[in-house]
Amino acid sequence: MSESSNMLFVTMLGKADALGDSTTTNAVTMTFAGAEMAVGLAAAMAVAEGATAATDATTDGLANGGFITSSQTSDMSIDFPDGSTPVSVSMSTTFVATHGVGDFLSGYSLSGLASPSVHGLL
Repeated sequence: MSESSNMLFVTMLGKADALGDSTTTNAVTMTFAGAEMAVGLAAAMAVAEGATAATDATTDGLANGGFITSSQTSDMSIDFPDGSTPVSVSMSTTFVATHGVGDFLSGYSLSGLASPSVHGLL
């Protein structure tokens, strides 16, 4: 028995936290679905300056429903603890995509593969 579905699902999450005398945070998520594909992107960045500078930026994503699903996550954190104003920077990006819907073998008959004359070899 074969099941098929024509639903693609993508969800994205982004979070940025900063602690310090001067802080900036930004998190953005975007999704797109159409033509048998769904794509999502999340980006987050946190910058803090001061004696207690600390940052955290995280992103994540989930794609479901396609035959080919890919994802990539990159995280980077840079701290400059020396000097009169320590600085901390954190960045994170996540990309997910899924492609194709339904039963990809639904248009093909597999009954001939079990017969004794498979490509004339038997």
